Amino acid sequence: MTGRLGQHAVVIGGSVAGLMTGRVLSDFFERVTVLERDAVADFPEVHKSVPQGNHLHALMLGGQNVMTSLYPNFTERLQKLGAVRFRTGQDIGFYSEYGKAYSPSGTIKEPHNLGSFGFSQSRGLLEYCVRQCTLETPNLKLQTQTPVHSLLCENGRVSGVQISGTQGDVSLTADLVVDAGGRGSRALRWLAENGYKTPEETTIGCDFAYSSAKFRRPASYDGEQVMLFGGRPPKHTRGAGIAEIEDGLWMVSLAGRFGDFPPVDPEGFIAFAKSIPAPKLYELLQGAERLTEISHHRFPTSVQRHYERLEAFPERFIVLGDAVSSFNPVYGQGMSSASMQVRAFQEILKERASGNGSGLEGIAASFFPKAAEVIATPWVLSSASDFIYPQTKGERPPGMEEGARYFAALDALSAEDIQVQKIVNEVFQLVRPLWELTNEPLRSRVLERQQKMAGK
Repeated sequence: MTGRLGQHAVVIGGSVAGLMTGRVLSDFFERVTVLERDAVADFPEVHKSVPQGNHLHALMLGGQNVMTSLYPNFTERLQKLGAVRFRTGQDIGFYSEYGKAYSPSGTIKEPHNLGSFGFSQSRGLLEYCVRQCTLETPNLKLQTQTPVHSLLCENGRVSGVQISGTQGDVSLTADLVVDAGGRGSRALRWLAENGYKTPEETTIGCDFAYSSAKFRRPASYDGEQVMLFGGRPPKHTRGAGIAEIEDGLWMVSLAGRFGDFPPVDPEGFIAFAKSIPAPKLYELLQGAERLTEISHHRFPTSVQRHYERLEAFPERFIVLGDAVSSFNPVYGQGMSSASMQVRAFQEILKERASGNGSGLEGIAASFFPKAAEVIATPWVLSSASDFIYPQTKGERPPGMEEGARYFAALDALSAEDIQVQKIVNEVFQLVRPLWELTNEPLRSRVLERQQKMAGK
């Protein structure tokens, strides 16, 4: 039996990160309340606090592994609801002006069995599955249509939250409060209201937007379950993705950068698709029937908030998920990064519940450096890709050109050695940390290849 750390824990936000956090907390508290400001339907549906919910979503293997550890038979349940299973390295096609490949760079021309599987589904279905699994937890309650107005904070300690109830504002006490409110988090305001400094921020002006709709997959189609389309950067700023989701549908997302955004009118949508330097996309859409209106979402800036650098922070309060770091969605890292932050939080709770710690005291100081470690890999990978474009705003890290040469050699090596391809795939899928790509003996092999490429 896991040791208890308190009577009641509150989670702000009932989306994927909040639900998973609630599940983890249920092992350490007598009861857990997850507060969601939106109404939530009892079927797969995107609620309004997830503005990007109607677009192409990816759950990376790192996030999938965390969900599987928290929920028995999670992937089986996901598939039973209609999610489409695909083989990594075989069922994802990358199309460009140079034809079809099996890696984003176009280097790998043949499919390889990398020994792992992914699942493709709408955001609504994935969140519904996580919610249903979470609500099977006996000591957890999801309270919807309940916005949180403020923290109850006195003498440097949070003791609960103030919420809107049917009878007006109500105070809800708790031993621990976790803000998983996503990009709509009010944590910065609450810190300032209680006399705390807000964290430093690193920002990247990626200026990205996408337009998406669901199409009926043509009955005659017999190709990859996931397809990505686009030209090589920085020359090309337009791209697209098609993923097979539940009910025999395709989620089709068109994307652009720096003001060159895909439109939402049907004619403009198809014209934009035709302009992408991968003829396969337009060909596929010609045989598919659009079933929904076209949704649009713009994401101007990636943000990392450095909570780990704060010298003072209220006790018994944690912030995680998109409220700490929100990534350019084109790379599909958000849910998996949040999941892995939840796992890091779980490890800290386990250690403290075992008696190797001070209960809940100083828990934020323990968690935020661990969260920063989790964020490091997806942040470096996504920022390196964003900074390929000269229009991207933000402070470019030192050594970018040297890093690009190293990754070009690593990419060439992965096309020849499936074991290297597996390692690279697992880093990009957030299963391994980034530094494993520069560890020996791989590092020496990459540097040798880099020298050969420089001598050509």
